[in-house]
Amino acid sequence: RDAGNTPRASGQGPARHQGSRRRPPSTPPRGTREGQREREPHEEREREDMGGSAMQATQQQLSDAKIDLAYRDFCAHLLIPLNECRKRSYFLPWKCEHERHVYEKCQYKEYMMRVSQQKAASGAH
Repeated sequence: RDAGNTPRASGQGPARHQGSRRRPPSTPPRGTREGQREREPHEEREREDMGGSAMQATQQQLSDAKIDLAYRDFCAHLLIPLNECRKRSYFLPWKCEHERHVYEKCQYKEYMMRVSQQKAASGAH
């Protein structure tokens, strides 16, 4: 067999991906369907879930959920449903993404609040 006669070698084969990989304009973006209403912004739903800088869960609820003392902070009320979801889904990493995202965002906001308080306290001296 002569390698020079193959369509790829002669340049006569099917065209490969040349140019961009954009979708045709008639194709809706992934995750949406025609006629489906748009989702609410995530910020609104997460703001409701976070509950501000007050303890949302009681010590009894945290104890019943077996939350370690090191994790009993202002975001602990979000850790309870996250751990329950993890147990239900056998700790599969691609499950419980929304619960994990809300908990991690709460942790980040608390961290940023502590940093800003520390900067304000060090700037006042």
